[in-house]
Amino acid sequence: MSLKYVVAIMRPDVLSALEVKLGSLHVGGMAVTKVNGFGGYTDFFSKNHLTEHIKIEIFVEEPKVEALTTAIMDSAHSDVPGAGIVAVMPVEKFLHIRTRSETLPDEP
Repeated sequence: MSLKYVVAIMRPDVLSALEVKLGSLHVGGMAVTKVNGFGGYTDFFSKNHLTEHIKIEIFVEEPKVEALTTAIMDSAHSDVPGAGIVAVMPVEKFLHIRTRSETLPDEP
């Protein structure tokens, strides 16, 4: 089975709603980081053009990608510019540091 790397950058206020959705999808884990940046939308009314967002990183089996990206989009959707992005990338290797083995994450 193929493994994918899903990265989402979004507003911090949507994290709790997303966590609930990810629990119902049995997502085994995620990493959340506070980030600052700008993209297609820039706040020209501010001296600092950077906005605060969070970056969520999740490794997921390919069959779950569609449900995961839908959950992210449903949780974070907004008509406000700069609401965020989602990207899906292939994973060439997935190694467990403790066991030094190359395996897919355990199913829940």
